[in-house]
Amino acid sequence: MAKASILSVNCALEAAANSFLQPIEINDKFSKELDKLKTLDKFDFLLQWHTNKELPRGDAHIQAVVKMIVNRNNMVHPKVNSRKAIIETKVGPEGITHTEIKPPPRKGKDTKHKLLAGDFELYTHEDAKAALIAIATFLNAFVEYWGVGYEEAEKFSFQAWDGSINARPVMFRTNQIATLIKNDHFLNIQFMGIHGMFKST
Repeated sequence: MAKASILSVNCALEAAANSFLQPIEINDKFSKELDKLKTLDKFDFLLQWHTNKELPRGDAHIQAVVKMIVNRNNMVHPKVNSRKAIIETKVGPEGITHTEIKPPPRKGKDTKHKLLAGDFELYTHEDAKAALIAIATFLNAFVEYWGVGYEEAEKFSFQAWDGSINARPVMFRTNQIATLIKNDHFLNIQFMGIHGMFKST
């Protein structure tokens, strides 16, 4: 479940990039080339298109997304890796058994699992939560780099319509917004306005 959640977050990130790109009027040939860009390159193009500034890829929240994308690629396109190991072979009542002998960790080496580290087989719900925080933090920063408020940015995050001159132009499902509000204490969503959309009952 944790790996599936992290893959879904990566899909959401690319969907956000494509959604932000959608209003840009370019010819079909260039549009197809743009579609081939990597996810962060799409955000970089967007920022340069609107502000003539490059995406500051050295920033910590962008590096967190880079790591998440690398991990996603490793999950989707796994490679065979070789490593050295000490194996102990024993003959028991049920036949021959092979056991890997793991040497004690080097002095001072941290053996604690780091969130969104390279070994995706160790992922838990905490890694999934870290991925959600990473994408929310990145999108908050991107909208800030762009220089638009959530009122403008959220038009790319929701279905939108222009059928009313008084209501907000975004369309949403109440349960989805309720879930975001419930978890906003750690997500800190600023790239769209999720509060005040409907009255609590």
